[in-house]
Amino acid sequence: MNKLTLTLVLMIFIISLQNTIAQQVDLKKAPKNEIIESAKGIAEVFFDDLINNRHEKLADFIINSVGYNLNETEKSKMRIDFINKFEIISTAPPQGTHGQLNGYDLIDESSIPGSDRYFRHTYLTYHVGNVVIWEFRFYVDKDHKVLLNYIGWSDNNPFEYLSTPDYAAFIK
Repeated sequence: MNKLTLTLVLMIFIISLQNTIAQQVDLKKAPKNEIIESAKGIAEVFFDDLINNRHEKLADFIINSVGYNLNETEKSKMRIDFINKFEIISTAPPQGTHGQLNGYDLIDESSIPGSDRYFRHTYLTYHVGNVVIWEFRFYVDKDHKVLLNYIGWSDNNPFEYLSTPDYAAFIK
């Protein structure tokens, strides 16, 4: 064989081998029920701590979950910031923003198509003075442990929040 033919055969072999070992997309792949229930348990504990004004515990939980890679100074600042925010949320108007939490609903579960290891839950909490939307994003590690990957909240109108492009990016 001449060099050109050998090169072409080798290139075709490499391309076909690459396609053979490429991962296939499985759009039906989704988090299992026990994973979803574990995440709901995390949120339940979170809201119980918020109801009972355990703001320090909440701040520590968030820092240990999403701020694990921060240095001690950054963690300390973040902890104080979260405690202050939870105190403001828990204080009734006009001194605070929302007041005592008196209930919550899971209003959305969504996952990224093709992934059974990353998903989000959105909750609506009911307070004396207003409602708050909470977004929890969860990651499932290699040992199938559910970890909080992100938490955020907003007091925007829930209908506006749920129609934002960021929210719509996650397909149910």
